[in-house]
Order: sequence, then C-alpha cells, then structure tokens
Amino acid sequence: MLWVDKYRPKNLEQFVGNSDLVEEVKRWAMDWERNKAGKPILLSGSPGVGKSALAYALAGSMGWPVVEMNASDLRDEDSVRRIVGEASSSNTLFGGRRLVLIDEVDGLQRADRGGSKAIIELVKNAAQPVILTANDVWKPSLATLRSYCNMQPMRKVTSRTIAALLRRIAEKENVKIPDEVLTNIANNSSGDLRSAINDVQALGEGGVGAAEIVGRRDREQNIFESVREVLKANSYEEARNVLWGVDDRDMFVKWIEENIPLEYEKPEEIERAFERLSRADVFEGRIIRRQHWGFMRYANDLATAGVALAKDEPYHKWVKYQFPRIISALGRSRGERAMSRAVGLKIGRRCHVSSKDAVELFLPLVKLVCKEGKNADKVQQYFEFEDEEMEYIVGVNKTALKAKGKK
Repeated sequence: MLWVDKYRPKNLEQFVGNSDLVEEVKRWAMDWERNKAGKPILLSGSPGVGKSALAYALAGSMGWPVVEMNASDLRDEDSVRRIVGEASSSNTLFGGRRLVLIDEVDGLQRADRGGSKAIIELVKNAAQPVILTANDVWKPSLATLRSYCNMQPMRKVTSRTIAALLRRIAEKENVKIPDEVLTNIANNSSGDLRSAINDVQALGEGGVGAAEIVGRRDREQNIFESVREVLKANSYEEARNVLWGVDDRDMFVKWIEENIPLEYEKPEEIERAFERLSRADVFEGRIIRRQHWGFMRYANDLATAGVALAKDEPYHKWVKYQFPRIISALGRSRGERAMSRAVGLKIGRRCHVSSKDAVELFLPLVKLVCKEGKNADKVQQYFEFEDEEMEYIVGVNKTALKAKGKK
C-alpha cells in the first residue's frame, strides 16, 4: 500500500500546511450546513500540495460522503449529467450533504464535446457543495468557469512542515532513517509533500539508497515530472512544450522509452508509442548523416507529442517511473570495460599483440592457467597485474584463489 494513501488526512485537524485556507473552507462548509449555499471552491496549485487531500479532509470533518470524478473522465455533456448531475442537486438518502469533487478540471477543457459547458451549468446551479481542483487555473479555457467559483490558491508546504510529518511517518512505520536524510528529502521536495512521502517509503522498504534520493532528488524530481506530463498529456501542444524545460534531451527520451510500458496498458498503445520513438530515431540518424538540423523538429515532435497521442485516453493512476535501465547497465559495466582494457594492455605488451587480440585470444588462456590457483602468483608477476586485476581475471578475490591453490 502506498504510504501517501495510508497517511492521507482523515479530517482537517490532520491536514498540514495552508492553515488560513483550511479555516476558509471550514467556514464555507459550515455555511452549507446552515443552508447558506456558497460558490463552488476552485483549488489551484502545483502537484503534491494537497488539493484533493484537503477536499477529503474537509469531507471527513463534516461527515460528508464524497462523489469524486476526474474531469478527464467527463468527456461530454451526457457524462457530466449522468455522473455528477444528480449528486450535485440532491441530498443523501438521509437528507445530509454530500461533497462533489471534480479533480483536475483543467483536463476537461482539452477535449470539449459539451462537457465543459455542462460543468459550468452544474457549478452555477449546484445544490450541494462542490470543490474543483486544477494545476493551472489560469488557462484561457478556464476563464468562464473561474467567474463562477471562489478561487483558492494553495501554497507549497514548507520544508519544515514536511520534515516533521516525515519523522512521524517514519516512526509509525518503525523505519530508521537518519534525521538529516529526512530533512534533505523535505528541503529538496520543492513543496511536493506527495513525492516526499514516496521517497521515505522507498527508503523504508529498501528500494533505493539514501544517497541516491538525497543526491539526485532535484534532478530526478524535474525529469520525473516532465515524463509524467508527456505520458499523461492529451494534446500535441501540451506534450511538445515539455521539452523546453528539459536540460538533457537524449536522457529524457530514454526516460520516456523506459516508462511507456509502465504508463500504457493496451498493447496497441505501447506499439504505437514505440513505433513513433523509432521514427524519431530515424530522423536523428538523418541529422548525423546529412548534418541537417532542421530534422530535429520532427524527431522532437515524435518523441513527445507522438508518444503522448499514442494512447486512447489518459490513465489516471499513480506510476512509479523508473530510471532507464540501459543507463544503469552502462554505468555498472563501465568499470568492467575499464578493467578489461587495462588487463588487455598488459597482456598485449608482454605477448606483442593488440589489446583487442589480447582480450579476445590470450585472456581465456590466462584464465585457464590461473584456474587451479597454483600458478596465479607467477602469472601476476609476469604480467604485472594488480590484485584487483587478478580478481577480475579469475572471478574471485586473491585470498580465496591462494587457498584454492594450496588444496
């Protein structure tokens, strides 16, 4: 179970950060209980600040059931009226209030087939409290909706507040993480409480080392968010513009390639996405051969918008995106390649052959001579191998090799 779900605040008392806003939404809810209807609230802020969490915490404090829908699922007018229309206009079975939560409302506007118009009508005539959330509330397409809502921006949670919560979570989960590591995670989270909790869970469950999270959080947070934006994008422009904020274009494409099968579920979507990445690679090859950099435009479009539009609909699920395995494999093999070159040079110098022939032809013979361990010292002295090079050649440490030779 994800800790971010496990420790989602059950009521407003458990909610951390944005204390002024917490009081504001509480007064709004109490007015609804006194039959004094208020305008729907539109919460805005960057991912991870707690927009949906605040809505659920409010519902918990008020004892309201929640009817939640992601705006991207409300693709047309019929869907809006069928799914949220009745919930927003009638009380519960026993006459109580219910909270209607429409998440990521800025996603609705990207595929307007009457859905946005129906949402506006719902907001204007709602007989139940309604909360909407958006990452980017200032999109021009949200102008009309904004006029019917009480806009409430959410500030990023302070690093001190995040660190205190992380300590409580670590204590409850009985995981021992140094306080300075928790502080660094909080400082590097950029106010994204959700990502900070995910980092602590990764540490607690042994999935990643503390040094990796603390040392790479700033870089990986940025590229993680960029990958998420491309794979969940539902328009050409949205996906294409992500590339403007990416420092290492080639590394970013490798991240996209690695995480397509994690994000997309349908085989045909995965096939389309990889086919477009392949076409992007074709254009990159033409750039190298012809030195015509005008082709980069097509390569970039295919690697971002092409991949994004390979899916039928965005997936509204949390995905733990993975570091590209090919980069990890190259990193692990870098030391082995360097050792192989060093050994090849020493063998080649003694046998008067190239280092390539030394590795391919002579190294197997050297390994065979050293196999029993009895001649290992002589081989080491003749070729002037270091202890680490001998361990690479025979696959065991030198002490174990000598012990084998004495048997």
